[in-house]
Amino acid sequence: MEYDDYVQSGKIASRARQEGYRMIEEGLELRKLADYLEDLIRSEGANIGFPVNLSINNEAAHFTPAPDTDVRFQQGDLVKLDLGAEINGCLADTAVSKEVSTDKWKNLIQASQEATENAIKKVRVGALTSEIGREIESTIKKYGYNPIYNLTGHTLEKYVLHAGTSFPNYDDGSRVKLYPGMTFAIEPFATTGKGRVKGLEFGNIMICLKEDTDESLKTLRRVSRGLPFSMRDAARSLANYDYVIKEAQKKKYIYFYPVLKENKGEMVAQTEHSVFLREDGPVITTL
Repeated sequence: MEYDDYVQSGKIASRARQEGYRMIEEGLELRKLADYLEDLIRSEGANIGFPVNLSINNEAAHFTPAPDTDVRFQQGDLVKLDLGAEINGCLADTAVSKEVSTDKWKNLIQASQEATENAIKKVRVGALTSEIGREIESTIKKYGYNPIYNLTGHTLEKYVLHAGTSFPNYDDGSRVKLYPGMTFAIEPFATTGKGRVKGLEFGNIMICLKEDTDESLKTLRRVSRGLPFSMRDAARSLANYDYVIKEAQKKKYIYFYPVLKENKGEMVAQTEHSVFLREDGPVITTL
C-alpha cells in the first residue's frame, strides 16, 4: 500500500510540476502560481507535501510568496519550481528550472537535468550514496559549473520530508548503501558560483516544532500535519495569522526556513525527482 501511495503522490506532483513549468512566464504573479498549483495538488486527491517553492536567480531554495505580495516573474529570471505531494504520509518531491523569456542559462539548466538523469542511472540496491554524488559532481563540472556542496538530496519517510539519509551532490566518501524499499529525492543544484549557499533572509516557510494548548497553534499544527507550511496557509486558516506567527516564533514553537542563496550575481539551476527503490531497480515516481 505504501508503494502505491508513493507512486500516486509522485504522479500528482509530476502533473503539477509540468503545469507550473508551462505557466511560468513574464508578468505572472508568483503568488497566483503557487496558490494555483497547491490547489491543483489538492484537487487531484493529495495534500501538499510542502509549500510551492519559487526561488529565483541566486536563490536555491525555500522561497514561497507571501499572502499579500504582487511580485511577478520578470524577463531573465531563472526560476526553480520545487513542489511536493503527500498521500497518507507518503511524499513526492520534484523540481524543474525555467528561464523567463531569455535563453542565457540553458547550459546551466541542462547541467542540472543531465546530472539528475545520470545519478538515477547509478541507483541500484547496494549502491553507495557517494557514488551518486560523484556522478552528479562530474556531470555538472563537465559543463563548467559547480554543484552546490552544502545542499543534498534526502530520504523520504512517512510525514518526514527530509529523513535521515542525505544524497550529496559530490563524492563525500559516505559508505551508506541503498536498500530495497528506500524512498528518496535526488536533487542536483548547478551554479555559476563556488557551490555554497547561505540562509540569508525570511522566506515565508515554517514548521511546527512542538504541540501547544493554544487553539491558534493547534490550528497551525492541524493545517500543516507536521509538514512545512507557509504564511499563505496560515492566512487562510487564521484571521490574526500575523500575530499568531509572531507569538509562536517568540515561544519557539515554530522554525522558519531561511531562503538559501548563492552569492549575489551567481545563478542556480535545480532538477529533482523522487525514487522508490525496489529489489529489481528504481521507480522514478515523479517522471
